[in-house]
This record gives sequence, C-alpha cells and structure tokens, in this order.
Amino acid sequence: MDALTGWLIALTVITAWIVLVYILAKKGLLGRLNMTPVGPILMWKTKRGRDFLDRLSKPKRFWRVYGDFAILLCVVSMVILMGLLIWEATLVPAIPKANAPSPELALGVPGLNPVIPIGYGILGLAIAIIVHEFLHGVLARTAGIRLQSLGILLFVFPIGAFVEPDEEEMQKMPRHARARLFAAGPATNIIFAFLFALVFSSAMMGSVRPAHDGVGIRDYSMPNSPAEQAGLVPGMIIFSANNTNVSTLADITAVLNNAVPGKKIPVTAYYQGKVSTHTVNLTESGGRAVMGVILMTVTTAYFHPFGGADFFGGLDRSAFNYLTLPFSRIQPTEGAVADFYVIEGAWSAIPAPLFWLLANSFYWLMWLNIMLGATNALPAIPLDGGYIFRDGIDAILERTNKRMSAERRQKVIKGVSYALALFVLALILWQFVGPQIL
Repeated sequence: MDALTGWLIALTVITAWIVLVYILAKKGLLGRLNMTPVGPILMWKTKRGRDFLDRLSKPKRFWRVYGDFAILLCVVSMVILMGLLIWEATLVPAIPKANAPSPELALGVPGLNPVIPIGYGILGLAIAIIVHEFLHGVLARTAGIRLQSLGILLFVFPIGAFVEPDEEEMQKMPRHARARLFAAGPATNIIFAFLFALVFSSAMMGSVRPAHDGVGIRDYSMPNSPAEQAGLVPGMIIFSANNTNVSTLADITAVLNNAVPGKKIPVTAYYQGKVSTHTVNLTESGGRAVMGVILMTVTTAYFHPFGGADFFGGLDRSAFNYLTLPFSRIQPTEGAVADFYVIEGAWSAIPAPLFWLLANSFYWLMWLNIMLGATNALPAIPLDGGYIFRDGIDAILERTNKRMSAERRQKVIKGVSYALALFVLALILWQFVGPQIL
C-alpha cells in the first residue's frame, strides 16, 4: 500500500466516523448510551470503576507519600524542561530555513505527527492517557474527592480515558493535597516510561547483537544509485570498501573522501548469512564521490540510553540519541534496519517480526509516556504543571506578604500564571516560526 492509498483510507474512515457521530447525536441516541460528542470525539461516561478506585486508594498514607514524591518529580521535570526550552530558543537563529521543524512535530497525534507511527502511536498514547487519568482518580479518592464519572475517549477507536472529579470539592482542597492530585498524572507517566525503557533496553534489546560489524545500507539516496546498479540492496552490511575495513560511518566517509567520482571500487557486504563483493562505480554529489546510499553504523548502542555512552561520547548524548530514535528513523525498528541485527537467547524462539513488534511497542510506550508526562509537567495552565505552579505561587505570596488581601493575591497569581503560560507557548512556537523569519 502506497502512502496516498493509506491517506485516502484514513480520510474515508475519519469522514465516515464524523458522519456517524453527527447522525447518532441528531437522533438523540448518544445520550441513551451515556456518550457526549466533543467535536468528532466521543466521551463515554460511566460510574462503573469508582468502587475499584475506592479500594485502590485505601492505603492513604502510601498514596500521600507517593503524591509528595510526584510533586518533587514534577517540579524537577518542570525546571529541566524550562531550561531546555530556553536553551533551544537560543539555538533557533542558527537553524537554516530549509531545516526548520514542521508544525506537525508539535502535535503528539499519531498519523498527523510524521515521526509517530499510527499503530504504535495509538497503543502508546492510549495507555499513557489511561495511566495518567487513572492516577488522578486514585489521588482524588485518597483526598476524599467525589468522582462524578469515569470514561473512555473514542475517535474511531479508544484513544484514552478520563476521570471527572467534583470541581467544587477540588477548589476547597488544601493546596498540598491538590498539588498531589495534579502531580500524580505526569509523574506516573514518567515512572512508567522508565519501566517501559527498562523492559525495552534490558529485557529485549539485551538479546540483540549486530549481524556483522560494519555500516548498514538503509536505502538508496538517489535514482539509479551506483550501489543499486552494483547489486547492493538495503539490509546489507558493508564491512570493506576499496580494500579497506570499515566499521563506522567515519570509516566509509574517509574511504569515499579519498576516492574520486567515476572510480570503480570493490565493496564487500554481509547479507542474511552470505558475504558478497560488488564493484561500485562512484558518482559525484556535492563535489565528492558517493555510492548513492543512506548508511548507519550497525551497533546496539542506539537501544541503550546509558550503555551507549562510549559510542556517542557521553551519557547526555547517548540519552539524547535514545530519545530521538524516531527522528533518525531507527524507531520503529523494521525493514532494512531490523535486518542489521540478530536475535539471541530465549527471544530467538519466537519469529523475528513478532519480536520486533513487541520491542517497538515497548519503546513507543516509553516514548509517549515520557512525552505526555513531560508536556503536562510544564508550568502552563491548563496543563497539570500549570496548576501546581499556580498553587505554589499562592503559597509563597501567602507566607511572604500576609498583608495582601485574598482578592489581590488571586489577581497576582492569575497574572503570573497566564504570563508564564504565554511565555512557554512562545518558546515552543519560536522553534517553528523563528527559522522562517530570521
């Protein structure tokens, strides 16, 4: 199925869904099913599950301690994220207009965001939202707040869940208890992200090794590629070029820099248990000799946020590369990239496609949990972090300026909170708009 066909099918399904929601709402059938339309999204509300949350919230001391830890984790995340946003804003002037990020990257919606695959994205986002809302509900019940309803969000398929605490009771809560409630969602997403990362990197990718040392061919970089004409195909691992051993991208780049366009060089590659040698007639691109392929160093360092520190030159770079695998098209690991690796140990007992399906799922569960948790930790109303920040400012003003009237304090809090929310929004938009206008 080509990309156009996929988009047409998706558009047809979404259009049919919107029409169906409109017809059901017009006939009054949604109300009978406890469903409420919010645009094209259906909210299915129910009171079932409240007893389960009541039982789960019984160890109140545990959940209060957990809530305090969640506040700490959210505040630390808030500070780190604000620092990153400000640092990224200073880098914007150096970004060429041609390399400016597209606005779709700001949307964490599978299918609309080009780096989030639809299947893995739906799974990861749905579970991240369910986890997020579920913990809000648990902390609400721990604080004795009634839950008006629970429910599922539907857009063709389930895309998440929600918990609806009593708003009036929430407003009357002590600030600290309310902060616990707000912090529980994003903090739990971050904790779950760590757990999913542990499963992905240790339990699964710990059983993977490179099929051969060298650089892998991911795809051709031009029509009638010299590599394609020579019989080199995506999935092959080149370990010798022009009679020189190559292990990394730097090695093969050095070989090509020392060659001239039009020269024929021998290239030896490994593919599916066989070694073959091909004669590649180098062509010219950008003033240098090229084979017309997209390459990557074959290593498992990509899949280990800290274990890849030696390969990437530091823990920070290793963690950064780990989180940006979707942007480098190494996640989801499939096709030619999956061919670069061999599965060993107990995992080798299952078919390779099933292994990669499971491994990729855990990566995206990690990725979308950390993205949802980090985003909600930002100090911008209506995000959870924004409400935590607002209550924090309230507590500081109450202690440092006791003469200030409650009405005046609320005006200051509102002004500061919304000013910071606009500042956060401006920092995010600047990354997309800045390169276009500078």
